[in-house]
Amino acid sequence: MGKILITGATGKLGSAVVRSLVRKVPAADVVALVREGSKAQWLSDLGVEVRLGDYTDVESLVKAFAGVEKIYLVSAVAFSDRVGQHRNVIHAARMAGVRHVFYTSIQRVSDDYCPIEGVTASDLETEAMLKSSGLDYTIVRHPLYADVLAMYIGKDAPQKGFSAPAGQGRVALTNIDELAEGGATLLSQPGHEHRAYLLNSGQTWSFADIAAALSRITGKAVHYQPIATATFIAAREAEGWPPHVATFIGDWYRAIEKGAFDQTSRTLEELLGRKPKDLEDIVRDAFKL
Repeated sequence: MGKILITGATGKLGSAVVRSLVRKVPAADVVALVREGSKAQWLSDLGVEVRLGDYTDVESLVKAFAGVEKIYLVSAVAFSDRVGQHRNVIHAARMAGVRHVFYTSIQRVSDDYCPIEGVTASDLETEAMLKSSGLDYTIVRHPLYADVLAMYIGKDAPQKGFSAPAGQGRVALTNIDELAEGGATLLSQPGHEHRAYLLNSGQTWSFADIAAALSRITGKAVHYQPIATATFIAAREAEGWPPHVATFIGDWYRAIEKGAFDQTSRTLEELLGRKPKDLEDIVRDAFKL
């Protein structure tokens, strides 16, 4: 097997993929792409090769991708030129002779149902670029990350309850570490060319279910109050959130309420060789209970 490069290797997802991957393949076969070497000493300590590169700098990417067989492309952050950055990675991969690109996309029921501004359209365009690139590709679709649940419903939800514009919508919350482990398994195996995989917990839960789980864990009643999206956005802006961030999270909630994330898969369970964490474990982790 040739070298496997993980982009965004000091970020939450990328770092988790690296940690999992070095338990499956020799560390010498793993390359970590970072923008700042000063944050990467821990990667070197793992025995991983650290290379510098930036999604906005094609020349740096071509140099970083030399001798690499597979790339795990962690999608660029929202509120940036995601398509342009992904195009640079794909172009550099072709120039460097990379064979296979794995791209992290967002779970969706269909291409046109309840799109999320700043994410869905760029995911679709990136996937189309990969399919026409001549490279082998794998699309790895992720759900809402359980790790950010406290940001969505408030850090004080276990004490005060919470309101959210989710209605009775359901989500397959999944921890980043488990998604990373699933991704590392895909990377370490032969095959998976020209495939799309949905990775999630295999179960969906409503926000009322989340409140009930908090109640069981804390031993006191925790209530969930559905509210309108406009009410949520106004409240977040009053707390000091930038309007574009409040609207962005409101869009995610709108998609949840309309059922855009009410879809399950057993693929992650199969890759892990065990069931992913259940709701109570997810809630305990998210709120450190």
